[in-house]
Amino acid sequence: MPVRVRIGDLADGEIYPVPELNAILVKLGGEVHAFVDQCPHANCNFSLNGVVEGDALVCICHYGRFDIRTGRSLTPELTGEPLKRIGVRIEGDEAVLER
Repeated sequence: MPVRVRIGDLADGEIYPVPELNAILVKLGGEVHAFVDQCPHANCNFSLNGVVEGDALVCICHYGRFDIRTGRSLTPELTGEPLKRIGVRIEGDEAVLER
């Protein structure tokens, strides 16, 4: 079942948890990105242990950094594994997530 989040509830550069899907949303420059709420390095949750720094999502457990636009790891010495994306589409003023 899809989960809907009002885009107006998303602040640019902040992590928005979507617990129903174990996911997070990050709005960056007007674009909405969705990922599994788990760092691939040490399985820490971004919703509890993450921050946005510029265009990077940072896991503060071990300071793994990931490009928000691509999901690519920016700290290959920790993990070369990218973030797991979740499909998100925009319908009117809502972001719709499905797994």
